[in-house]
Amino acid sequence: MRNNFEKRIYKELNKYKVPVEYEPERIPYTSYYIPDFVVFSKKTKKKIYIETKGYLRPEDKTKLRAVKKQYPDMDIRIVFYESRKKSLKWAEKNKFPYSIHSVPKEWLDE
Repeated sequence: MRNNFEKRIYKELNKYKVPVEYEPERIPYTSYYIPDFVVFSKKTKKKIYIETKGYLRPEDKTKLRAVKKQYPDMDIRIVFYESRKKSLKWAEKNKFPYSIHSVPKEWLDE
């Protein structure tokens, strides 16, 4: 894992006892999108892609919008390291579910 935030989220996901993989897929779009985590919800076994973001850079925004446009059924969610109003507004505007600092247990219980 690339940073302590990703390591912490990985440990948190393991605590919830759901199958989780770190950067397991390369999803083609203009280049490739490699999600930080792929988990499967407990009840429905639905695949959920989780991105961890300390700072949401312009290139991240472009990539996430492009992937969502190309794969509209892909469930991409963002865990922000901290609450930054601009990033949260962007996620809401672009219909990306998000949380701050940790993965909501509800995401995994679906």
